[in-house]
Amino acid sequence: MRLGYRHTKENHKIASRYWNNTIYPLLNNGSLNHAVEGTYAYPNRIGLYPGMTCQFFCTFCGRNYNAKYKATDIDKSFEVFKKIIDQDPKQGEFWQDRFRISGGLEPLTNPHIGKIISYGTSQGFKMQMYTNAYALSERFLEKQPGILDLEVMRVSLYGFDQESYYRVTKNKKSFEIVVKNLKNFCKKVTTTDSNITLGVNWIILPGHSEDVRSVFKMIKEINSVSDFKISFITLREDFSQSNNYISDEEREKLHKIFLEVEQDTNVHIDYGYALHSVRHGKPTGPIKMATHEQMDKHGWPQIATAIDSLGNLYVYHETGFLDRPGSDRYIIGNINEMDIKDIVKNHLDGPGIKAQPFDVSFLDAFDHTTTLLIHEAKHYKENGLDWKQELENRWKSPTQI
Repeated sequence: MRLGYRHTKENHKIASRYWNNTIYPLLNNGSLNHAVEGTYAYPNRIGLYPGMTCQFFCTFCGRNYNAKYKATDIDKSFEVFKKIIDQDPKQGEFWQDRFRISGGLEPLTNPHIGKIISYGTSQGFKMQMYTNAYALSERFLEKQPGILDLEVMRVSLYGFDQESYYRVTKNKKSFEIVVKNLKNFCKKVTTTDSNITLGVNWIILPGHSEDVRSVFKMIKEINSVSDFKISFITLREDFSQSNNYISDEEREKLHKIFLEVEQDTNVHIDYGYALHSVRHGKPTGPIKMATHEQMDKHGWPQIATAIDSLGNLYVYHETGFLDRPGSDRYIIGNINEMDIKDIVKNHLDGPGIKAQPFDVSFLDAFDHTTTLLIHEAKHYKENGLDWKQELENRWKSPTQI
């Protein structure tokens, strides 16, 4: 699992950043320890999936296009998410950051989305949401003022012009509408006392390094209309199950592009961990993904889970699509029948779930990394080693999983 490259000060800095920002907080709040030991802890993070449908038809999406929520499910969805918020123990160092509203399907398609956000905020949580912004019109904001109670809203971008947006979303108006909505949203925020932070996400696909420049031009245009602006971008490498990776040659090209765009933007750039090394001219090759053999039979609900509008609690993030084939195996309970605390306890005490080869498609980037981390920790533990110390030695050294 080690990727050998010279032990330099910059390499050590990159690895330490991963340890300090990702692993140490999980150790510090105890959730990683509970996951490795197989003992109970309330989920450190819970993904809220309120979406009822989606306006896009992206080829990479795990959505079941034939599945539909009933009208009664939509009506009851606010009470489902209110119940989750109400039962939260509000314990631990970062409990305010517990919830991420995403999907699954597009969150803004839930008619109660503003109400869900406002209620979570009123209970002390820093609500965050990931959206495609297609429905984020002026009229929508008038009906859903609770959107402005968000701590952070991150918009997933699927192109930088009409052609590129349509190629991914198969929606001919997607580019025009999203850009218009973002410009109007930036103008709207300046007329309110909202403290929301707005950012975007962009996934870099193999052979498309030049698209990064186009995305920053698009952001610059949007930011020109108002004093409130897109303030950050998360750049990520494709974490799909494709074997088509960004080549070493293209990584070198990306390094130069990153340096150039930084000189012409005030937007904070979050490179993640794979691309952070590229930014500093220390490429580490393709990102590492977990195999189904490395998936623990109980997952790690002590660290993160996801819940949909029906109240189903899922082990992995990409299982939270309505009637996605095979995903029902990863539903570990329903909060209409039992509290999250009892659902997690019963799951950990039970036989667990034997992963199949296809099940790796249910893992997102966070799931892959966490699965690899726990698999490694348990390997150390089984061999009689101090797994915490071994993880620190390994992940703070100039290597990368």
